[in-house]
Amino acid sequence: MAATTATQDADPALMVVRGKQDAARQAEIATLVAVLDWALEHTTDDDPDAVTFGERPLPLGGVGCPVIEEFAAYDLAAAMGMSTDAGLGYLGRALELRYRLPRLWAAVLDGRLPVWKAGRIAEATMRLPLDGAAHVDARLAQAVRTVTFAQLDRLIDEALARYAPQDLAPAGDERHAWIDLTQPTLEGHVHLEGLLSVPDALDLEDALRTGAARLADAGCHAPLDVRRSLALGDLARGDQPLDHPNQTSQTGRALVVHLHQDSPDLARCETTRTPVTVETIQSWCAASTKVVVKPVIDLNGHVHVEAYEAPDRLREHIELRDLTCVFPHCRRPATRCDLDHITPHDLGGTTSSDNLAPLCRRHHRAKTHGRWRYTMTEPGTFEWTAPSGLTYRRDHHGTTPLHPPPAEPPAEPPAEPAEP
Repeated sequence: MAATTATQDADPALMVVRGKQDAARQAEIATLVAVLDWALEHTTDDDPDAVTFGERPLPLGGVGCPVIEEFAAYDLAAAMGMSTDAGLGYLGRALELRYRLPRLWAAVLDGRLPVWKAGRIAEATMRLPLDGAAHVDARLAQAVRTVTFAQLDRLIDEALARYAPQDLAPAGDERHAWIDLTQPTLEGHVHLEGLLSVPDALDLEDALRTGAARLADAGCHAPLDVRRSLALGDLARGDQPLDHPNQTSQTGRALVVHLHQDSPDLARCETTRTPVTVETIQSWCAASTKVVVKPVIDLNGHVHVEAYEAPDRLREHIELRDLTCVFPHCRRPATRCDLDHITPHDLGGTTSSDNLAPLCRRHHRAKTHGRWRYTMTEPGTFEWTAPSGLTYRRDHHGTTPLHPPPAEPPAEPPAEPAEP
């Protein structure tokens, strides 16, 4: 369906909603600033380690943060409508952010980092030494919109290993498979939970998918999740055995890692989008896992084909460039998305890296049938216009609301005929 080209006025009601949301965010920032201004008036030089039966100085943030008067902090918590513990937690996170994470603090003040997310980061960095907190602050400064909590946890562990290895608990092998046989449901079902290595998990996923498809072909009409459960039972009984680790056949899905010539000791696993060491790759190979090593490609390069369907090399280029569905706020992995022609192919749009983007099926339909439209302003950066007239920029930093497009000027009234 051809994209609509007529300019629209933004929906007034949605503009009010956006305005209220902006006001709420500004109010959260103003509250945070006011709390820190208050904290400056209620710091103390008393030793927080001194034993006393009276008021105890509170070291609420990490090392280097001001120490706060205890009873005054209780007053603050009450004024904020919080329990004492909740108020102290809020104050501690505020101090951590202001005094040990200056780049992230600046991101909060200019609206790039939500207060709630900044608080979650600050809570995680409190156990780090000063240089460890500075390391996290520098690493996150350019990715404040998109960092996930899993990425944050990995970064904290890395900072502990670098700057406070004595505080890092020794790593153990946490793999396990647990079946709760003590609490079966009325239907006779039990819960299963496990933690597997990536190669084992991929092989198991392939086996369950294959088994579920075989059951469907045999006439089983149960839902997909039920068929996957039945396939797991078949595996347990040996009806569809997995390859033994000592066998040389490699029937599971290949693990793809990207290696750059300037970093030969570290690669990135395409399946999980996480860094892996050479030692990890060697262990995967030793377990008869099929590992494909590819060089890092230039994602700013231009790839063009004459056909409508995108070949594998072009799809891989788009998936690696955009990582997820490029619709505003969507995080579905690009590997599970359709490739959309931004300018439709039947209107002259090319099958090329500068006219293709990943859209999940839901948002692909919205773009095709729902009057959503977008353009690629540069590789990996997209500007969307919603049916309401609201506009957004989507890039690797996340989704940014833009000002609505200007309304078309009113048509000039026809000139009155001259007097005879």
